Amino acid sequence: MNSLIRPLQKRTFSSSVPASHQFLVLIRDFKDSEALNRRLLVRDLHLKEANKVVESGELLCGGAVLDSHKDGNMIGSCMIWEAESEEEVRQKLQKDPYVEGKVWEDWDILPFKIAVGKLAKK
Repeated sequence: MNSLIRPLQKRTFSSSVPASHQFLVLIRDFKDSEALNRRLLVRDLHLKEANKVVESGELLCGGAVLDSHKDGNMIGSCMIWEAESEEEVRQKLQKDPYVEGKVWEDWDILPFKIAVGKLAKK
């Protein structure tokens, strides 16, 4: 065999960056008469912590779900996360001040993929 010609070898690539997925999180607040007051009490801390997670690149966007645009009462939250797994998102949510402050009652974590807009991967 000619020394200049070598058989093709299978090449593998590895990355230290784990594969990430996007998740849409729909969150419902408690509905008791004090739920909104509890939300407002811990809102500044919640936003401070959320902004840290945005800086890390894990939380892509988030905001309050309203009962209507007219009344504007916050009744839940919605977020888009980038994470390795649904479990990772669940663990992050469990540490949020809104969970500890008994603001969020429950949530759904759904596999998601941004297709268009500023947050879409090119």
